[in-house]
Formats: sequence, structure tokens, C-alpha cells
Amino acid sequence: MSQILKLIKKKVNQTKMKKTTIIPVGKKVLIKLKQADKFVPGTNIIIPDIAQTKEYKGFVVAVGNELDDTIKVGDLIQYADFCVPTELLHDGDKHLLINFGDIYAILKEH
Repeated sequence: MSQILKLIKKKVNQTKMKKTTIIPVGKKVLIKLKQADKFVPGTNIIIPDIAQTKEYKGFVVAVGNELDDTIKVGDLIQYADFCVPTELLHDGDKHLLINFGDIYAILKEH
């Protein structure tokens, strides 16, 4: 019986997922969602999740190979609220894969 358990453990160790890199293809952009503010500005009052307004903002993680240098990795962007993104789990965080045409603006925080 112990030999069977050893074989099962060995098989499980061999099938563990390896770290993957997501490379968007074409005119796609991979973004990580910007976290919404959980507190009322200037106070310690917590805003409940149900009352938070959804912000359509994210940080660019990767860009497709058919894009120029307009959008770069690390940029904060505003994207369309009606776009149909593909949700991906990457490095334990939720990311979105969106079309380049769904990006409205690059935001500069001062």
C-alpha cells in the first residue's frame, strides 16, 4: 500500500502547475484592476463593497505585439465600461484581457 501512495505523491508533484507568463497577442492588453478606495477620503469610515462605485481602471501588465508605444507596461488606463474582457487569474490576482480599442485614456496621477 505504501508503494501506491509513493507513486501517487510522485505523480501529484510532477503535475503541479509551473509558473506561466501571459503574452497578449495582436491588439490585446493585459491589465490588473486598480483597487477601489475602501475608506471615505480623510476619514476612517469604511465604504461597504455594495456601496462602492465600480471604476473601470487598471494597470497595464503586458501589451500585444501589434501595438505601438502609445501604451506601456505600468501605465494606469481607463477602459470602456461596456467592453467584454476575458478574466484571467495570474499570480493569484484577477487580471483582464481587453481589446486595445476599449481603452479610453492613459491616466497620470499627480
